[in-house]
Amino acid sequence: MSDSKITATAISIDTSSIAHLVDQAVENSITSAIATLGTDPAWLAKIENMINQAVVRRTVATIGSIDINTIIHQRVDENMEKLKVELLANFSSTGIDDKATSCQLTIMDDTTVIENTLTAHSASFVESVSVKNLSVTGSINTDNRSWHALAADIGDRTLAQLNQSWRDLLISQVADEIKKNGITFDNVKIDDQPLVSGSQLAKSITQSSLQKLGRLQDLVVVGETSLNETVTVLKKRLGVNTEQPDSALNVWDEEVSVSIGKYKNQEAYVGTNRNQTLNIGINKLPHVTIGTDGITSISKLRVAQYMIGHGTIVPNYSGTKGDIVFNADPTPGSAFAWVCLGGFKWKTLKAVE
Repeated sequence: MSDSKITATAISIDTSSIAHLVDQAVENSITSAIATLGTDPAWLAKIENMINQAVVRRTVATIGSIDINTIIHQRVDENMEKLKVELLANFSSTGIDDKATSCQLTIMDDTTVIENTLTAHSASFVESVSVKNLSVTGSINTDNRSWHALAADIGDRTLAQLNQSWRDLLISQVADEIKKNGITFDNVKIDDQPLVSGSQLAKSITQSSLQKLGRLQDLVVVGETSLNETVTVLKKRLGVNTEQPDSALNVWDEEVSVSIGKYKNQEAYVGTNRNQTLNIGINKLPHVTIGTDGITSISKLRVAQYMIGHGTIVPNYSGTKGDIVFNADPTPGSAFAWVCLGGFKWKTLKAVE
């Protein structure tokens, strides 16, 4: 090949035209492909199934994120309000003419409330009626059992009130008559026996609430007896300041008890039935004392006509012949007692050694 020179000539290319041609070619290809697939039933069914699945997934996801109950409640409330407004504004009925400006009738499960006056030509109640104030301007049917019961009750009440009023008036008149003229019991009888015969009451009067009596000449009481909360007679026993005497005679003075009664057969008992010291004396001074241990102490003792006493020295007073005074402080060799020989004469008694 012989050498030759190639001269490059500048070529101008429009890029926008190329892009347009490419787009046109692609679009034609897609259009042709779609036209071909559009006639394919299997492909169309596949596309429809994919669209349905996508729509279902989207719908389920959207519903799951929505509080459907709240929306339903809101819609129901909105429609109920609209319905209520429409009923109030447009309510009309052949049998009801509502001219009220406020609520006059309230209907509940167990009660129907009418706010003001109820006017009716007639009314019928199946069971019972409770009326606070009853005003009848017409006639009342008196030919029925209820009216007869009402009339009988009113009659009984009226008669009872008249009887009470008559009784009170009669008592008042009788009391006034008694105050003025006194009362005579000569003709008053109980069980066909005169209530008062002379100065004696009828024997049929066995109970009374007398609180004061005059001087009694004779009194017989059968049963338990109580006098001024001090003396009680109960089952052959007499108690002073006690309601439960423990002997034939039982006397209490605060916490101290003295009893007199039977000790055993043919033997009497005077003392206390409790663990207490017993004193016997005169002039409010005890002269014989029996302790709770049974020891008896006697301040002065006389046996027959002889006085028996004690001392620490020879008695220096006049005694009765035969009186004995024991030595309260004996010592070995000292006298153990002194015997009175009469007057101021006392003989010393010593033990024989």
